[in-house]
Formats: sequence, structure tokens, C-alpha cells
Amino acid sequence: MDQQDPQIPDDSNEPPGLSDPAADSEVLLDSAAQPVWRTPLIAGVAAACGCVAIAVVNPTDTGVPICWSRAVFGIDCPLCGGLRATNSLMRGRFLEAADHNVLVAIALPIVAVIWVIWVAMAIAGRPFRIPKPPTWLIAVLAVLVASFTVLRNTGGPAWVDWLASGTYR
Repeated sequence: MDQQDPQIPDDSNEPPGLSDPAADSEVLLDSAAQPVWRTPLIAGVAAACGCVAIAVVNPTDTGVPICWSRAVFGIDCPLCGGLRATNSLMRGRFLEAADHNVLVAIALPIVAVIWVIWVAMAIAGRPFRIPKPPTWLIAVLAVLVASFTVLRNTGGPAWVDWLASGTYR
């Protein structure tokens, strides 16, 4: 007598050829059947929609701070001015974007280049992986962002005051 593995269900009662077609179709819809460029394309379309919305609805029009830290505490968070910086970048005005938020003005073009590389690698059928940054680099970036936040809220010489988001002072 054959011994059957107790974890595998016994389907010997089912006549051959009467399997569930819906279950079989689920196997065919796995991620291998989808184009490799689908995920970067979806990410790019979502980012483009957000950027177009920010370019169309200018966040500087109202004069009301959108950032909660600015509205509640009266201080600029590290991303204060980010929407205005994005709006300026979408209009090709890099220096104006840097005046609103220098971190966003530097980071968004870098993210755009990484996205283009991601799409190119996906179309070529090659895997795309961003290497994990070393712990020391994460610590340095955290200190830089914290220093940026403190400096932009303290005032002082013109170069320090320039780091503030600007519009609401």
C-alpha cells in the first residue's frame, strides 16, 4: 500500500480533467508574465501626476503654510518649502527651488536620474538594485538633515537665513 504524505491533500476522488479553471488561471497571472518595465512605469506615472498637480496648483499662491510644523510650532521642518521647490523645479527654476528648500532641490533631480536608470535596466531585462548604504553614511545624512533643520530655524548671517523656507517670515 502506498503511503501518502499527510500534508498533501488526497485529490484521488476527483475525476481527471475536472480541475478548477479559475485556480489554473491564477497560476498564469504571476509576476513573470508581466512586463519588467511595468513597476518603474507605474512609479514614474504616479510621480509625474504628483509633479504636474504641484506645477498646476502653485503652492505659493495662497501664502498659507501647508506644513504642520510651520503652522503649529512656527518652525521649518526639513521638508518645509518642498512643494514650492518642486513647483520651481517643474518650471526649470533651480535657484528658486533651492531658495525654497535646498535639500529637495538637490534630491529630486537625483531621484529622477535613478528612476531613468531603473527604467533603462528594466527595459534591458537586467535587475536593478540600489546598494544598501553603510551605517556611517546613514548617520552622516541624519546629522546633516538635523543640522539643516536647526540652521534654517535660527536665523543669522544671510547664508543661514537663506536656508529657511522663506515665504512665511
